[in-house]
Amino acid sequence: MSIFPSFYEFFENIFGIYDDRFSIVFQNFYQYGGYNDMGLLLIGVPLIISGLFYLVWKYPYGTIFHWIIMIVITACIAAGSTYGTTRLALADSLISPDPNIVDFTNLLVLKYTLLNALLSLLVSFLYSLVLKQFSKVQMHLPF
Repeated sequence: MSIFPSFYEFFENIFGIYDDRFSIVFQNFYQYGGYNDMGLLLIGVPLIISGLFYLVWKYPYGTIFHWIIMIVITACIAAGSTYGTTRLALADSLISPDPNIVDFTNLLVLKYTLLNALLSLLVSFLYSLVLKQFSKVQMHLPF
């Protein structure tokens, strides 16, 4: 069950992914805490990687290229983690005897994976604006 109803609202309603015809898939995802996992990955992965980049990495005078690599790595890790946790939370729907539910579930996993990857780019950028203030080396990045 989702502890944070805002993650549920955020991913289902704001982005218009919800489909009434497949409400059972979304109910399963909600019950298995899939929205919590996605939300925590969206917040946690960029925070950890940005924190490492700004506060731990001591490469003097990093370039914009290093910063771009950092946010691309963040998006890849967020996408891979989201893909795995989403498939796990939707395992019951993936083995459904109804082929329409299976097809929709596979498409939903990809949608959520891409959505979380793109949102992690935005969150990484926002974290960068905050964390660069506390960095002793990378304070000039992203600009």
